[in-house]
Amino acid sequence: MHSISPVLRRLSRCAWAPGETGARLDDVEACALWGAVLDGALPELELGALLASLTIAGESPAELLGLHRALAARQARFPAPLARRPIAIPLHGLVAGEEAFCVLLALFLRRFDVPVALHGSLDALQGPSAPWLLREFGVLPSATLADAERDLRACGTVFLPVQLLSPALGDLLALRTRLGSTNAAHLAAHAMDPGAVGAVRLAMSVPGTASARVADLLPATGGEVLLMSWPAQASGCNFAFRPRITLLSAGGETALFEAESVDRSHHAAFSATGRLVPWMRAVVARTVPAPPPLVDLAAACVFAAGAAPDFARARAVVSLQAGRVAA
Repeated sequence: MHSISPVLRRLSRCAWAPGETGARLDDVEACALWGAVLDGALPELELGALLASLTIAGESPAELLGLHRALAARQARFPAPLARRPIAIPLHGLVAGEEAFCVLLALFLRRFDVPVALHGSLDALQGPSAPWLLREFGVLPSATLADAERDLRACGTVFLPVQLLSPALGDLLALRTRLGSTNAAHLAAHAMDPGAVGAVRLAMSVPGTASARVADLLPATGGEVLLMSWPAQASGCNFAFRPRITLLSAGGETALFEAESVDRSHHAAFSATGRLVPWMRAVVARTVPAPPPLVDLAAACVFAAGAAPDFARARAVVSLQAGRVAA
């Protein structure tokens, strides 16, 4: 690849003059640049300079879209189409509490025959990691995509390590430990369709975190996305109250649930760390009530995955299974 000095100079102008939009990369330029990064054509020094420049300037939606497309073209793919459309859940450390939140959702969806593919790193920045929690329920990280395909058909829940999907992406995500912050790769990973199976992608957005910037990228990525948007008062994702749940599809947006008021909500949040797994196990086994926000989110997933003919039927089925009456 040619020198990226011109790109770095353009991005530095964006940092010093935010209104100079002509200095930004368009999606085609960004796709070519990130393609070189993912192919290992950029030396470590230049890669560090690129990531720093993008962090200072702030990645534009077009630049993130270019990375998304470069990643989609290079990631590993499932060997065969899946019989049922899965829900894809990203776990890349963008939102506090995402591990327990998403693992419980994945396990809860088993009773509705909705397959779920979680993808992310094997470790968590804080608290129990998703692979650790899943192991408590008999789900181990997939070693190959063929194994993942078999397990999705058999038990409906898999965890795809990011290194399995794209070693180059895994290396970019691992830089968070060395650099101390997220980079553009974390945002693109949050929006990816793991294994290119045409999954309904779940996305989380919390104001004041890097996840909020993913919401601007998602409409341009195509496919279907369930976007959960928490209000500014939220400290992270949990089941204390329901976020706004929106289905993005074919360039359109449909609000399935509006956000509950933080002040008025009184649902139980997660149990303390030492009691987390027993509580999750009890929710999955239906020996304790499922949090109402979990029931609503599951209904949205059942509908988006095509496991129910319409949204009203999805709400009724999930509410009946959870012992609640749909409003």
